[in-house]
Amino acid sequence: MLVAKTIRTVPLRHASVASSVIRELYTKADSPAVVSPDPEAGGNESTSISPPFVPNPHFTHARSINWFPGHMARGLRLISSALNSVDLVVEVRDARIPLSSVNPKFEYLVGCKDRLIIYNKADLAHPTTQSIITSAFKTHSPSTPVIFTNALADHNVRLIISHAARRAVGNTTVMIVGMPNVGKSSLVNSLRRVGVGKGKAAATGSQPGVTRTVAGTIKVLEDPVVYLIDTPGVMVPHIPDPITSLKVALTGGVRDHLADEQVMADYLLYRLNLFGAFGYAEYFRLPDAVPTNEVHVLLPYIAQRVGAVVKGGELDLNAAARFFIKHYRDGKLGRFTLDDMREEMLKEFFVKGSMGAEAGEGLSRRQEKKKQKMEDRRRARERDAAKPMVIKG
Repeated sequence: MLVAKTIRTVPLRHASVASSVIRELYTKADSPAVVSPDPEAGGNESTSISPPFVPNPHFTHARSINWFPGHMARGLRLISSALNSVDLVVEVRDARIPLSSVNPKFEYLVGCKDRLIIYNKADLAHPTTQSIITSAFKTHSPSTPVIFTNALADHNVRLIISHAARRAVGNTTVMIVGMPNVGKSSLVNSLRRVGVGKGKAAATGSQPGVTRTVAGTIKVLEDPVVYLIDTPGVMVPHIPDPITSLKVALTGGVRDHLADEQVMADYLLYRLNLFGAFGYAEYFRLPDAVPTNEVHVLLPYIAQRVGAVVKGGELDLNAAARFFIKHYRDGKLGRFTLDDMREEMLKEFFVKGSMGAEAGEGLSRRQEKKKQKMEDRRRARERDAAKPMVIKG
């Protein structure tokens, strides 16, 4: 159950009281079990031990996060119009959410155009992600090449340049597409740095939406000549699944304030507990370094740990949530892949999901309603036509 919005601030002057209250919550929720000693082990008296921590098995969230500003709609139109002059499409995805960072619109727009899939930020994903995804592509889409990169460290970036150069006939133009904040602009800068030894060509930032229009050509290789076209990150107009939208938000694909930092922190805590990554409990000085399922228990400790205080001497729980999320995004909490990597889920993704997306997928809510009204009218006409004709007189 989501409780992220129930507590926003805690008065700093009452921090010690808050600590005692939180300790009481721990005592009530995780009361120590009294066990009889094993005589053969040399025990003399009853011993109190804490029961093992049990993570919440489910996370409930009903509100899907939708963010599709005007520059994305314009960017999508510009991408579509520029595709005729492009030789290769490089689609960048986030290795931490290899399935959720796919925009079905790209599947429809690219069509039969040559495409290379890049899973960027591979250094932040679970180490097994690369082998699992690579194997899935070999099974379900063997003609689609896949490369895992870390653009900030130029890792595997030369493989992209080599792939573009091998298919060059004269000048080659490559278009970079992807959802917001998957690292497209960082990849452009890395390709330029590795290919021609020149500096930054595209603006980057920690929040999505830095690139807002299709850029001009950027040379990344002299012989053969390879040019890049950078494009704005384009979000799916409507993500129907609330948990998928949370994954996208947690990895930086949506503006943080739109997703609610405390809700994201709640989801992050839930996932860390499922992964068995309990290091946060010691780092943020929770009582006896015991993990928790409750974000409203965790955030006051984070706020105290980092000195997140607002006017009036209150703990800033939103700032604490942002700090927690940034630690995850920087890889300081560990390497995690948030999407389900089981074989049956990957098969569904390739067969029924985004890899087989139809033109109608990814519609906005308004477009979905309009489409539904047209479908209802069509069915009504068919029903009227099927009714027997009554002749009067």
